[in-house]
Amino acid sequence: MKGSQNGFTLAELVFVAGILSFTLVGMMKLYIYTSTQAEMAGNVTIAVSQAQNKLEEIRNHAYDMIATDYGSGGTPGNTFDLSILTGKGAVYIDSSNSELLVLEVVVSWMDKYNRIIGEDANLNGVLDGGEDANGNGKLDSPVRLMSMITER
Repeated sequence: MKGSQNGFTLAELVFVAGILSFTLVGMMKLYIYTSTQAEMAGNVTIAVSQAQNKLEEIRNHAYDMIATDYGSGGTPGNTFDLSILTGKGAVYIDSSNSELLVLEVVVSWMDKYNRIIGEDANLNGVLDGGEDANGNGKLDSPVRLMSMITER
């Protein structure tokens, strides 16, 4: 009587190793992608919070002085630094209607991979040559809040 041979052949082991390595590579790529997206989501949350804080600051300012103080050249001005992220925010005010101000707060920042999120490539809060990708005359970013204010 011949002894039975239990186990796997070399071809079966190579086949299983190939499937396992293909699966592990896919899982690693998925892990890297999701961790990058999680960081981006966290940064967007922080940037939105910073933009909301600036909008609240402007809303609590004297209505008749908003356009002057938060315009270009005013104090505190139309740009602000982010306190948590490395970045800059810009404030745009449309005061063409004397009874209604349209505010827009745009925030651009640098992530941990040194990528700039938003059109402000040098993070100075000012639209410089070559930064306006869509030609609208303003900085754009994934974090862009708009609000309207009227005198109370």
